[in-house]
Amino acid sequence: MDTQERIWCGEAAMKYPKQWIVFVNIENDGDTHKPMGVVHLVTPSREEAYAEARIIGKSRGKKAVIEGFNDTPQIGGLSIWSQ
Repeated sequence: MDTQERIWCGEAAMKYPKQWIVFVNIENDGDTHKPMGVVHLVTPSREEAYAEARIIGKSRGKKAVIEGFNDTPQIGGLSIWSQ
């Protein structure tokens, strides 16, 4: 993937199932009002994703960490963190 490609967060969640995705430069799409961002990191490790988001800080704009689509039965929903 081109490192500067903007993608809808929901689309990335389907593209990277059961992976943790770190987005940077998050903005709402003007037409659909869905969050879009640049994928900075895709990893199977939740801890690595959150650690990378902390390292980035505010240098790359608003950021978010989400879990890709996971059809494993569980209590609760997707984890999301945004700053």
